Amino acid sequence: MPRHSRKKSSTQTYHVVIKGADRQLLFEEQQDFEKYLEIIEYYKEQCQFDLYAYCLMSNHVHLLIHHTSDFSLETIFRRINTSYAGWFNMKYNRTGFVQDGRYFSEPVESERDLLTVVKYIHFNPTKAGMEEAPGASYPWSSFYDYRDQFNGLTDISLVLDIVGGTEHFQVLHTTGSDDKCLDIDQFRKRLPDDVAKDIIYQISKCSSSTEFQKLSLEARNQYIALIHEKGVSIRQLNRLSGIPRGVIERVLAKHRTI
Repeated sequence: MPRHSRKKSSTQTYHVVIKGADRQLLFEEQQDFEKYLEIIEYYKEQCQFDLYAYCLMSNHVHLLIHHTSDFSLETIFRRINTSYAGWFNMKYNRTGFVQDGRYFSEPVESERDLLTVVKYIHFNPTKAGMEEAPGASYPWSSFYDYRDQFNGLTDISLVLDIVGGTEHFQVLHTTGSDDKCLDIDQFRKRLPDDVAKDIIYQISKCSSSTEFQKLSLEARNQYIALIHEKGVSIRQLNRLSGIPRGVIERVLAKHRTI
């Protein structure tokens, strides 16, 4: 099936989402999050784009960017993805894709749309059950740059000018975000990801999804059944372990017949 052309933004502003390949983790530990932000910072200067908001989730990334340079959106994210995938594979002694093929993007055409996407991005950890409200505890988003008025990695001036300053920015985030925007994971998790990840690693005695994937088939299948019994859904197990969903479903189906 031919790929559809991306919608172009008249403002050159886009909400971009990058997913882990087969919904697996993009980030295993703190160093991975830090490295990704380091790569974003490098290509932000090299490719000359503004970053209005971001949030790094365990298996996907949200970015709100504005670019007017000669570098196309495709070029920018090809470089970012290639750089991070090379580093990630080397660190974890693995091969293959890290990101899921193409990035996803939607144009942002107005100030109202811009604020909607900013709020949506910052509410991602809250919707995933990882913090009570934006800025409460989850560290990997641009919310803190706005709250602390730090115009570093995040270009905060435009959004703060639109809303009328930091105080109004925080008021904007006091009510929940029901906007769909570019929603990648439209499902409810039975458990917060951090809890599910702890269950996976405690049962399997693995410290990463890469290590879990290298288990013997017998051990892996036994752990899959035990992890699912502890309340980790098939989709979560797929995303957090990197094991294909079809494989997990077959293992569980076989386990139920024993």
